[in-house]
Amino acid sequence: MLLSVFILLMGLVLLNYGSDWFVLGSSRIAKYLNVSDFVIGATIVAFGTSLPEIITSVYAAYANLPGIAVGNSLGSCIANIGLILGISAIIYPIVVRHNSVLKNGYIYLIFTIVAFILGYDGFGFIDGLILFILLLGYIVHTIKNGGTPTVEEEGAPKKISMTTAVIFTIVGLLSVIIGSELFVDGAKGIAAFLGISDKIIGFTLVAFGTSLPELVVSITAVRRKLGDIVLGNVIGSNMANIGCALAFSGMISYIPPVKFEMNVNLFLVVLMVIYMSKNLILDKIRNKKVNTNINDKTNLEEYSKIGRIEGISLVLIYMIFILKISNIF
Repeated sequence: MLLSVFILLMGLVLLNYGSDWFVLGSSRIAKYLNVSDFVIGATIVAFGTSLPEIITSVYAAYANLPGIAVGNSLGSCIANIGLILGISAIIYPIVVRHNSVLKNGYIYLIFTIVAFILGYDGFGFIDGLILFILLLGYIVHTIKNGGTPTVEEEGAPKKISMTTAVIFTIVGLLSVIIGSELFVDGAKGIAAFLGISDKIIGFTLVAFGTSLPELVVSITAVRRKLGDIVLGNVIGSNMANIGCALAFSGMISYIPPVKFEMNVNLFLVVLMVIYMSKNLILDKIRNKKVNTNINDKTNLEEYSKIGRIEGISLVLIYMIFILKISNIF
């Protein structure tokens, strides 16, 4: 038992530090390649923070542990909305100021509905392939609509070199790969010792552990009042979790249906989108015309705010889900 805990913690350390190094290195490479900050945040950073989920789920599927594979990928999506977005909103209310953020939320909702339909009877190779192709379409759309490259300000702090960025990227990737193997093996040992199914371990311990990078990034962003980054990180990471982690797992090994968990995930996504656009919905109900021009700063507050009450509700739903999945009630 103690050895399994030690192995799990070592894997968790490698996963978190490795993902940080990967994000730092890959984002710097993107800068050298003249890619905009928007594209970096929506693709590289989101995928970088989801790298632990992707690698861990793929390895779990390869190790014939479908419960950990789906629990990690889908459980991380639930944790990202219920726990991470909820805690972030409690720390500081998240104001949705940009129309592009709302559009990403709607795209993610449609993507989740498709995944819900495909996974009703479990995820197989074709299901995973469809989800991955849809994710590629989202990436292409994001890159094409990502704006112009950012010009660094004169006198800005000196950044790491291209060589150093490549080293960070490679070392980070290797750390995540090794860490995922240790993390899954440790979780498997703990589950066997406690007599708990790999599915419960996957949706609780593994999902929370691999969501730590998103938690750190989101809390840092919300403290700086960068709500769009929080939402972008949650949406982008969750799409990567489903379109890569869950999709690749299904292509490697059949994933049995998890209808209750899929229902909870869909409910949280719908709730998040409602919170993101609640002011627009209320204005339409009241038949009020809303100016959605994002360049008009006088109308920025016309968009919604995910406040502390909404944050508390998300955390409570997540806690109820954990209690239910753990068979506590």
